[in-house]
Amino acid sequence: MAQEEKQCIECGKAIYFEGICYECRMRKNREKYQSMPETEVARKIEAILQEMDDSFYKKKEYDDFFGLLAFRGISTEKIAEAAASAGVYWPCELYRNAAPSAREKLITALKKKDCQNANHILQCLAIAGGADVLAVFRELEANPLPWSKFLHVPPSVYAHAGGWTFDKDGNRIELNFPECYPAIPAAIDAAENSAVSVAVPREDTCPHCASRLIDILTIDGNDKRLAFLGLSGKTGIPVCPQCAPMCERTMVRYRPDGNSSVTQVQPFGKCEKMHDEEYAQMTSKRFALAERPAPLFFARGNDESIITIGGFADWIQDFQYDPCPDCGKTMRYLASVPWAALSDYSEGTLFLDICSGCQIISVIHQQT
Repeated sequence: MAQEEKQCIECGKAIYFEGICYECRMRKNREKYQSMPETEVARKIEAILQEMDDSFYKKKEYDDFFGLLAFRGISTEKIAEAAASAGVYWPCELYRNAAPSAREKLITALKKKDCQNANHILQCLAIAGGADVLAVFRELEANPLPWSKFLHVPPSVYAHAGGWTFDKDGNRIELNFPECYPAIPAAIDAAENSAVSVAVPREDTCPHCASRLIDILTIDGNDKRLAFLGLSGKTGIPVCPQCAPMCERTMVRYRPDGNSSVTQVQPFGKCEKMHDEEYAQMTSKRFALAERPAPLFFARGNDESIITIGGFADWIQDFQYDPCPDCGKTMRYLASVPWAALSDYSEGTLFLDICSGCQIISVIHQQT
């Protein structure tokens, strides 16, 4: 029996259940934290401190933590101290603003030869950062402890969890940009002059499936809000909307005049040409760059209707900073585009890494 079509009571979108659609639900959740009085923020932080134990990730305070981190940019210094004292090492974002005392507790636990939580502690230290963390990571890379045989990557790669790494001389290298701007669903007139365009139709087609390509993002590097990216001109980032979710990555050589090109697409299997209706839906959505920057962890707010430029990614699987195929250096995280923001038929997120020196962008798909 076919389900009866209903309408979202907020936006009127067609749904098949009573109430509001997913997009409106996420928007209302975001707005709840953004408009929350400071007294309520303080109360929720206190509740987080009181509930800090091994089962924290199962509690409602866990959702409050990420809501406040993503949409209010709260300091986690007190939370990190409570987590370190309780031996709570997940999620690593608890340690974003960890003070030296909390970092020292983590380092002490990590240096035990029989450390059982090295994987999580390394990520906590990476997100905390600091000269002491860099020194410890360098030491552990040169002189691994017994537990390192159970890990798949060295400390220099675990540092990626915090948006950085280090070279052979011990110099810290930043892998994240210091600002974050969301691109939010907008009316046509607001989107027309936006510094960021999303899913713009192209005339060229994919050599694998014959679907028309799209510029998944077009970024105007001359806009002062995006000056932190170091891009000039309008940079288009072409992908095949059909193959991109079906392959590990798409490599793009970009140019500031917008004439970027796809250089590598390797689908896992044969992809059929995208239906015209689906292509039309995906390219009909409009977005506008926010006027003001958002907290760096804005993408961690579990809102798949939002596209983010800069800041930190909400990796679905592991953090993934690709090596540049030209120079071999680790690329920087540039942006996230959840497919659900563009199409009702798609899942997962595209994560974009960039090597500005070689003008290469790696477009990585991770599945929900």
